[in-house]
Amino acid sequence: MTMPLLRIALGFLLLVPAMAQGPPPSVACVNPTCASPPCKAATLGDVGCSTLDGTEVYSNGFIAKGGTVAAAATTGGGHIYGPFEAGFAEQQKSIIEGLGCTDATVAYDAAGGTDIGTAEAAISAHCGISLPRLEGDKWISIVGPCGGHTSDYHFHRAFACLYQQTGAHSTAVGDIAGWKMYGKWEDYANTKLPYLDACGGHFGVTPDSTTAVYHYHVQGRPPYTVGCHGPTADNKLVGVAACRALYTECSNAASTITTATGTKQYVRYCPCFDADGSNSGTPKELPALSTSDISYTPSSTVANPYGTHYSICTSATSCSSIVANPDTTPITVGSSGSTTGGTTAGTTSGTDTGSTATEAPATEAPATGAPPTTSAASEALPIQFLQSLVIVLAMLQSF
Repeated sequence: MTMPLLRIALGFLLLVPAMAQGPPPSVACVNPTCASPPCKAATLGDVGCSTLDGTEVYSNGFIAKGGTVAAAATTGGGHIYGPFEAGFAEQQKSIIEGLGCTDATVAYDAAGGTDIGTAEAAISAHCGISLPRLEGDKWISIVGPCGGHTSDYHFHRAFACLYQQTGAHSTAVGDIAGWKMYGKWEDYANTKLPYLDACGGHFGVTPDSTTAVYHYHVQGRPPYTVGCHGPTADNKLVGVAACRALYTECSNAASTITTATGTKQYVRYCPCFDADGSNSGTPKELPALSTSDISYTPSSTVANPYGTHYSICTSATSCSSIVANPDTTPITVGSSGSTTGGTTAGTTSGTDTGSTATEAPATEAPATGAPPTTSAASEALPIQFLQSLVIVLAMLQSF
């Protein structure tokens, strides 16, 4: 082979891999471990893994109505994340515009570290739009009605398509370190929600046990999934202060977040929320730590499995009604809960063994009809292709 032809061949060897390279495949979920509980959970990345698939009830950015939410670990997905978004900036401009915001810059929050609900409320306030909202059979928000988003699907809340609003105790939706996570109901038939500790778990009998065991429940309020990995080393519930002690982030100064209802103090990337739903200041302890009851009757019985309120709309700014979220009112100790399996607070500070996977802002696409933003890896395809093409053309000109 002559030297010019050899140069051309080598150039095409560089070109072909660039042509073949596509978007990164879905990465299998990695369920973290917690050897000395309580443990810090990942603030971005896997805190656990879902164990079954579901069917989406409304169309959204990645999944059509009736489509499969391929969330089971066996499908290469199965990611359960904590509550936080990694932030919104210029890379997310088209995403925010896809939500109905005419000037995306007013909603930028590059610092990130706010939970899904707070992020939605902030974008709504800054842009003057309703989120989440339902326009016909199209759900528009940062995450879909099942509670997840992006092409590498991961959950932040709800899991609404993975369990039924029927029967008694909700069925399992995933595994969180060494314990199972169940749907939000302690007893659906009797309208009982669980009292949960700061990690998001409690002790009780489940559909998979005959005695009281520690387990997590989906929540309709932050942290939605888990605040930490419990229980304590001596098998007790984890209080808010003990949860916050696991995270250096929880000792940071609070930021002022603006929503449609005003401003609030919020500590970014601190997943330990108190009985009033606050993650800043002196915590109001969760009632699970002061009662033997493990469940309570919520003040609202609105049928809404999506972990958030949502509006019925014809556009981003024209809405006719709001379907309330029954799980957002401050939790207080009631007098009508079950008394099986309640325990008191633990005080150990635990160890930091949470997953270190990260959620890059560029991959955070909303549940809208707008196309998702591309990741750095997928953006590299045309760049590598052009670089290799330039090399080949230069070689052709050399002889």
